[in-house]
Amino acid sequence: MKKEWSEEELKEIARQLGNPDGETGIKTGERMNLSNGNMIRKGFESLAIKNDEYVLEIGPGNGSHIAEILDIRENFKYFRVDISETMIREAKKINQKLIEKGDISFSISDGNTLLFSDNSFDKIVTVNTVYFWQNPVAYAKEVLRVLKQNGIFSLVFSDKCFMQQLPFAKFGFELYDKDMGADLLKNAGFKIVDTIEEMEITQNNLGEAVQRPIVIIRATK
Repeated sequence: MKKEWSEEELKEIARQLGNPDGETGIKTGERMNLSNGNMIRKGFESLAIKNDEYVLEIGPGNGSHIAEILDIRENFKYFRVDISETMIREAKKINQKLIEKGDISFSISDGNTLLFSDNSFDKIVTVNTVYFWQNPVAYAKEVLRVLKQNGIFSLVFSDKCFMQQLPFAKFGFELYDKDMGADLLKNAGFKIVDTIEEMEITQNNLGEAVQRPIVIIRATK
């Protein structure tokens, strides 16, 4: 029998997806990693990372995918920021050996600013975080600021047509289709390189198997 979710339960799911915390947040991070695994891989593939490049991931969750990502291309500098202290702690535990080797760097973010110098990164990617940006254009401008000239930013998200069917998405989510995502980036000063659209089969955050349209917008400075 399909579970009936109360409004309070749906609000809590939405809150945890936006900023996982505590024991529930740990479980949320595990579910997100399973649900978003393909999107994360596609996002990193779209960057076409080269040796010695500086790469930033915004909102990586518990970081279970890091070892796989580092196998894609060796000898690049990998930085990660997240607004969730719970996810930072979990990612550090999961990736302790990689941290000891100096392969990755974690830092906390307030979700509004990126504490890096101008022109710091060759490539930047974020997966399913754009729904929660408090001031989307201002934050996109922050991403643009820390991106190097001719660098690539990949904005990865689930299309609005899918997201608006999820009962928790009405609580604190800002939804986008490909045109809205492109407009957001252009308003922040990005130049759109291309847009990739794919359909995937995955498990959503309510534990249900779904067919999900994903959008990857690649943009440059």
